[in-house]
Amino acid sequence: MTKPRIQCDGPASASGHTLVELVAALAITGVLVLGVASAMLVASKAVDPASPLRNTQAAAEATARIAEELRFATGFTQRAARAVTFTVADRDGDGSEETIGYSWSNTAGDPLMRQYNGGTAVPVLSDVHHVYLRYITTSLTEQPDAVRNESGEILLASHMTATNSGDYAIKEKDWLAQYFKPTLPANAVSWAVTRVLFKARTHGAAYGVAGVELRLPTASNVPSDVILQQINMYEDHLTYGYLWQEFAFSNVSGLSPNRGLCLVISCIKRDSDLCDIEFDKEDNPGGYIKGKEAGAIWEPDSDRCLLYAVYGTVTTANTPDPVTRKWLDEVWVRVQVGPSEATRMKTAASLVNRPEVGGE
Repeated sequence: MTKPRIQCDGPASASGHTLVELVAALAITGVLVLGVASAMLVASKAVDPASPLRNTQAAAEATARIAEELRFATGFTQRAARAVTFTVADRDGDGSEETIGYSWSNTAGDPLMRQYNGGTAVPVLSDVHHVYLRYITTSLTEQPDAVRNESGEILLASHMTATNSGDYAIKEKDWLAQYFKPTLPANAVSWAVTRVLFKARTHGAAYGVAGVELRLPTASNVPSDVILQQINMYEDHLTYGYLWQEFAFSNVSGLSPNRGLCLVISCIKRDSDLCDIEFDKEDNPGGYIKGKEAGAIWEPDSDRCLLYAVYGTVTTANTPDPVTRKWLDEVWVRVQVGPSEATRMKTAASLVNRPEVGGE
């Protein structure tokens, strides 16, 4: 049996469409219309300023921009969780560094602000709900070298007044010495002698020459053979009455704070009596030493003390407090646009110059 055919009006030669073909065409058209509608809906959401996709993109762009500028920072004047101010190399050719600052009020919805060279801050991102900056540093604690200071000339040791004075005659083999050790500050590292004074007078014919010496002491605090410096004292320069004789020393320095010295009056040019030296026989601090056999034998006498004064300088060392230095290696940046944490973007800026940011 032959199926009926639907025939459209027209010339007998025109082709016709079956019912099945028409239904299929309508179904295809419906699918196309639905697809276009869906595409338009997605597109409309994509361009919606408040959409999560748009907010994510804005946050990503902001973090990238901040990180890129931070990367070339040469110094920082502000480092806070919600704000940063830093300098970068000259950009406009005026020879001066540029200053850039980013800040957020920490109030949801307020904009992220940017300030350039102290100008008016302008918003660079709106509807901000989170900004966080973290600064990663490397630190090193250093102990600075001690600072040494040399005092002016001061009195180091003395006994200048006699309660009961006596005379000691310097001869070819009879010498005299006085041991002294200055009282120094606890932070003293060395001391030096600049001047020595004692009382002397001529004795008989003024032909002799005495040696005024500063020597290192032995463990028994008597003169050793180590002469640090010697100065001649000519008897014909002395008077018949006791006067203070002064001798300047220039090569007696760098002395240990733990050691004293011996002032020695020896014979350089023989005379029957080179000179007399005044000493104190009572109420004295001791240190008096008689030298026999031209210094081969030394005999301390704790009941006597030379009348003398020693001047010099003291070098002290003050140790500063340790100093901690810090260098900024990275800055972590997080930005969120809109209320959804899903839009929060983060990145890290590795600083090329690693600026020093102090020990705070």
